[in-house]
Amino acid sequence: MNRQKERFYFRRPELITATERVKKEKRKSNFKPLKSIFYIAILAGIFYIIIFSDLFKIKFVEVEGVKSAEISDYLNKSLLGKNILLMRTGSYLRKLSKNFPILEEAKIVRGLPSTIKISIKERSQVLILCANQGCWEVDSQGYAYQKITMPQNKIVLIDEKNLEVKETDKLFSDSFISFYLDAIDQLTAAGITLKEARMDETTFKIRFITKEGWTAILDSSANLTNQVSAVKQVVKKNKQDLHEYADVRVEGVAYLK
Repeated sequence: MNRQKERFYFRRPELITATERVKKEKRKSNFKPLKSIFYIAILAGIFYIIIFSDLFKIKFVEVEGVKSAEISDYLNKSLLGKNILLMRTGSYLRKLSKNFPILEEAKIVRGLPSTIKISIKERSQVLILCANQGCWEVDSQGYAYQKITMPQNKIVLIDEKNLEVKETDKLFSDSFISFYLDAIDQLTAAGITLKEARMDETTFKIRFITKEGWTAILDSSANLTNQVSAVKQVVKKNKQDLHEYADVRVEGVAYLK
């Protein structure tokens, strides 16, 4: 009996080892659709603010360099209330120049959220060209930009061929304009009072009509100082022979009539 009991109490125990408990996976929430909706709502809000709200509508127009009330009124009427962000400045400036050829230069600066600043430079008249169809103001670059009535107190250049002139046409080169203006200054400084100037077949030949009735014929491609000097010598030495014109286009020679 004792042995049996002994076997009973000292039998081999089973092998026991510790194991880890399997953790249950947590179910993840899918927020991607909510994020997409959130971003779309933000974009829609931004779009609404840009397009439909009053925040970016032009409320103030600052203009620099404009002398004409007509241009100033046009700028205000055409810009106030427009969306400052969606405004196409290049297209607007091209239209502005077409409507007002007197403008030589124009720049637009956006002042967010609702102010537009426009800097403008108007053309300056340096000579007046007249023909049968009327008179045109011409700027320093030779462009005709504004039709006017013939002035009574200015020296005008008359085109005897009566070529058709259109707004914004380039009529003269820079060198011709420089010669023409300097010739008036130098002849006036020499004591010769001018009434008008005329050209016919070419801009190289210019006839300056004096108030005394005789004409000084100059070549715009030749040296101006030499030609004016020749005219002065003719007036000083041969005034009695000068009835119609003094042609001094050939250096060293003066043709009188």
